[in-house]
Amino acid sequence: MEKVKEIVLKFPDTTEVSLERTGIYSLEELLNELSKLRNLRVLRLANNELDHLPADMSSLQKVEYLDLRNNNFKDLQSLMSGLFSLPSLKHLYINLDEKDEDEIIISLSNLLSFNGTPLTDLPDNDFPTIEPEIFLSPINKLQNKHEKEQNTEEGQFAMKTQTKEKEDTITVDLSLESFPDARKLYEAVCLYTSENGDFETFSEVVLKELHQLINPKTDKLKLQAEILNAKKVLFDSSVDGFISKIAENDKKAASVLMIVKNTYSDLCDQYYTLNKQVHVDTSARVSILRSELEKVNKELITLRESSENLRVSYNESEKVRKRIAIDAETEREKLTEEIGYLKTEIEKYKNRLQQFQLNRQRIVSQVNTSPRQFLQHSVRQKSELKSPSKMKPLSLKQLKEIIDEIYSSKVKFDQKCRESNLPRETMEQHLYTFLNQKYGLKPLIYDWATTITHALKKFAKEDNDVNTFGKILRNEIDEEFRLVQKQLKQTVAELLKAFLKGKFSRKLESEISGIIHQKLNGELNEEEWVDIIKYMYNNEDSIAVIIKVNDVIRENQLISGKAKNSSFDAEKGNKVPYRLFVEVLLDFQLEAHEKFLSRYIKIFREIDSNRDGILTDQEFKQLVLRLEPSKSEEEIENWWHLIDPNNHKQITFTESVTYLSADLIKMMNKSRQSTSNLCSSETLDGLNSSI
Repeated sequence: MEKVKEIVLKFPDTTEVSLERTGIYSLEELLNELSKLRNLRVLRLANNELDHLPADMSSLQKVEYLDLRNNNFKDLQSLMSGLFSLPSLKHLYINLDEKDEDEIIISLSNLLSFNGTPLTDLPDNDFPTIEPEIFLSPINKLQNKHEKEQNTEEGQFAMKTQTKEKEDTITVDLSLESFPDARKLYEAVCLYTSENGDFETFSEVVLKELHQLINPKTDKLKLQAEILNAKKVLFDSSVDGFISKIAENDKKAASVLMIVKNTYSDLCDQYYTLNKQVHVDTSARVSILRSELEKVNKELITLRESSENLRVSYNESEKVRKRIAIDAETEREKLTEEIGYLKTEIEKYKNRLQQFQLNRQRIVSQVNTSPRQFLQHSVRQKSELKSPSKMKPLSLKQLKEIIDEIYSSKVKFDQKCRESNLPRETMEQHLYTFLNQKYGLKPLIYDWATTITHALKKFAKEDNDVNTFGKILRNEIDEEFRLVQKQLKQTVAELLKAFLKGKFSRKLESEISGIIHQKLNGELNEEEWVDIIKYMYNNEDSIAVIIKVNDVIRENQLISGKAKNSSFDAEKGNKVPYRLFVEVLLDFQLEAHEKFLSRYIKIFREIDSNRDGILTDQEFKQLVLRLEPSKSEEEIENWWHLIDPNNHKQITFTESVTYLSADLIKMMNKSRQSTSNLCSSETLDGLNSSI
């Protein structure tokens, strides 16, 4: 820092600053001082500890030459911003990986030379390719003299190596006749000094060295440079003798002649050095181009091989495509024939079904029914005439499998809607979505929908799961209630297991598992099912459920012929099949939930004018005001944004029940609670731990 300040103070107009080997770690502190040197063109920072450049060095506006060799730069990221900010940079010296050096050359388009190598076809008149000596002080020249000699030797070695690779050869004649000018000068000096010299002896050493430097494969440019250098050596030796003779009589004249001689000798040396450097650079570029050409040739060979492989693959794929096309055409013809046959059969069945429907219509018209029933039957018959169902009636097992499949599809579809910010469907809408995804064709969708509807009506009284699905489909209960029923089944099973483990505490686990399996597939004793009911429900509901179970037992005994004179078999007691017992509980739970929602459903249907189970934002406001008239407009608006964050402007029946559950409970608190109190998971955990 002190050195820079001293330079700014003493030499404010200097064009060059050398800070080599000064142990600099960072330029940030020096940059302000260096920017005061308005004429600074050369900045030497070699052999320091720099690992980055300042991001903005634009204050060094006139710097054209920058030497950064032998520092600690690790990557381009620490350099590029600073180099880009130098507006006049033309000559750069730096040690980096070859890849990074190429990146710098490509990025800095204003560079005329890089590490002494010209980057343009025109000669660089501003700076020499090795060192810009026109800006060097005498001290710097003395410091760099040794480095220049080493560079010259390396250039000679590189030139020798490169010339061996030259393919074009020339014939070299290096006899004394090749130096007529040197001979004339030598003889003239000998005549002036009155000496009897032999030019052959005088030039023997020079010619010997010249023969060692060149060979038949030496290129023409180097040959001319070496011959010129040999002539210069001979001229210098002759002129030295001439000046020595003159110095005996006139030392001033001899001094002037020595200056002239040294000046022209230096010019010849500079030309010789420049010629060598050009030869080295040219050879290096030729070598690089050759290596790149070899790479290109290898790539071309690889491309040819790849092209051939692609051609072979294309031919094979073309053969496969033709074979597939032939197979597809054959299959299409077969399908066309089958479709024609099926169309004929379908027409036959249509004619038969239409005739059957006509006969049925005549019979129905004769039956004494109410006008409403007759109208409903006529509408249904008309629909069946348009597209009669081809489906066989579903069994209870088949229907329950379809219901489970629809439930699973609805859960996945709701998840996709949440992820895609789409509105949720009602169960009725999803039924047709499910059938459309599975079958696609409208006739099949209609047939399946009709068949499922008939099956729901047929088995609703027999099976609670079917009845629950039908009510969800008709928006009479919410979709989440099926999870309550599922939890009820699990709770009953867990309570039975807990009861049996407590009752048979001394039995092995395997024996208890066998008893549990037997009970789940058989009958429950009165002690067992009564204990489960009392544990699950309060006193009032327990009595109601026990009465229902007794009714089921009585009906079951009457059906199976076990009852005598409408009385129970006292010996066997009030046993009930486990399946019927669960059905009673499920039916009771369903009835209680329907009663809980009855008033809400009435209000919902009054507002839902099109009966599609979906409310708009305006209809939702009406619903909330009917349930809670004290709600303000702002509260309802905030609630709606919470329910419908994606602004779909609609909400399903199930969603409304979920979000308005607190208000529904508040509304039902005015009357007797009819819902069942299922045992919680904490209660089950406590029961299991006590057992």
